[in-house]
Amino acid sequence: MRRARPLALALALGGCGLELGPEASWVPVDTIEAPLAPEHGEGPLRPFGLPGKHLRVVTYNVETGEDPAGLADAILANPNLANAGLFLIQEQEHYPAEGGTRTSQLATRLGLGWTYVPGRVKHDGTHGLAILSRHPIENVSVMALPLAEGAQQRIAIEADVVIGDARLHVVNVHLETRINIRDRILQLRPAVIDQPPVVLVAGDVNTNPYLWEEGRVPLVPTAQIVDTDQAPLLDDYMAGLGFDAPAADVGPTEEMLGIASRLDAIYTRGLDVSVATVERGVAGSDHWPVWIDLTLP
Repeated sequence: MRRARPLALALALGGCGLELGPEASWVPVDTIEAPLAPEHGEGPLRPFGLPGKHLRVVTYNVETGEDPAGLADAILANPNLANAGLFLIQEQEHYPAEGGTRTSQLATRLGLGWTYVPGRVKHDGTHGLAILSRHPIENVSVMALPLAEGAQQRIAIEADVVIGDARLHVVNVHLETRINIRDRILQLRPAVIDQPPVVLVAGDVNTNPYLWEEGRVPLVPTAQIVDTDQAPLLDDYMAGLGFDAPAADVGPTEEMLGIASRLDAIYTRGLDVSVATVERGVAGSDHWPVWIDLTLP
């Protein structure tokens, strides 16, 4: 079992614990108007997935999802991903000239229902998060996460996925890249602090192995008290909130310039998880998809 690092986490947060940080609130998406109005679709649903109350959940940063057809082909060509019932997607975009949203194009090819929630305007379109599911998606809300200095707006979305007579509450997040662990936790905290006892949180949390100063990457020291790898420190923070990190040992989920990092995470509370895997053979993004199998209580 992975050992906790309470001393390293405390030092990274300033030694005396973490301040509460800025507040943020969940907003029902049906109250949001253009240009950030969400879009939804119900399918058609394709009959696949795990039996009973078993569910395969995938988190995947698709790097803007510019080629929905190619992305769908890559997912369907991988038996593990093709059998998934729920996808939490980061970096989806929509541009009017393309017709339907990239989310709708991807979901239709996968035979899934979908919801796309923009987080910010980008050029003449939008950039945001999506949920794709073979089960109904209900009660969708969005949260504008605390802004990192000089950064673009990041969001989280939450929803209930209805699986027979059970409900799974899920939170999809995409955090800023160029921040250290203290600010990363402060950005994530509002989205996870008041979640119910049974919940799944996943997404691109951008836990990179660098030290950041004013948005620049300095040289990583070869010897220091605080470990610069943010992933285990964020795991420890979430453990303090009662979350397990079933994908903590899957290894890197992205490689850039020869440096491999675990940028993507899945956290569960009150759920039984049997397996966690990263699919490094799937092309189409600068990230690799991560998935777990869980059993609903």
